[in-house]
Amino acid sequence: MQPHAIDVAFDGPTMYIDLSDGRAIQLPLRLFPILDEASSEQREHLAISLDGQQLFWPELDEDMNVTALLNAVARKTMH
Repeated sequence: MQPHAIDVAFDGPTMYIDLSDGRAIQLPLRLFPILDEASSEQREHLAISLDGQQLFWPELDEDMNVTALLNAVARKTMH
């Protein structure tokens, strides 16, 4: 079973996603232009799907798939 998101936080130019398996990943906001340009309040107004696989910012009409993010991070660390 894939790990799922249990929390999302922001600190400056970085997004942190806490995962159900105890890991936390950090991603630079510059990879997500809509979130990078959003206000702090807009970033904090997010929903995590019941299965923890989707992150959604309704005010920004932005969504992310957690499994896809994890796969992208894994590919990047393998190079």
